[in-house]
Amino acid sequence: MNILDDIRAIEFDTNRRKIFGLKSAIIWGHSKHTNSCIPLLYISKPKHISQEDFEYLLNKLIINIKNDNT
Repeated sequence: MNILDDIRAIEFDTNRRKIFGLKSAIIWGHSKHTNSCIPLLYISKPKHISQEDFEYLLNKLIINIKNDNT
């Protein structure tokens, strides 16, 4: 079993509230069995990109996770 087998839903959060003190955008996985939410991926802003450009990129981002078992 891999981690994707336990995921029932995936949520992309641009994290404008900066939860946990993080400035990164976060991809959350919602577990089928434990009713918990786990961070799968953090997307940090590179230093050479302005905050405005970073938010523009986040708004245009499409994330696709491929599960090879399907």
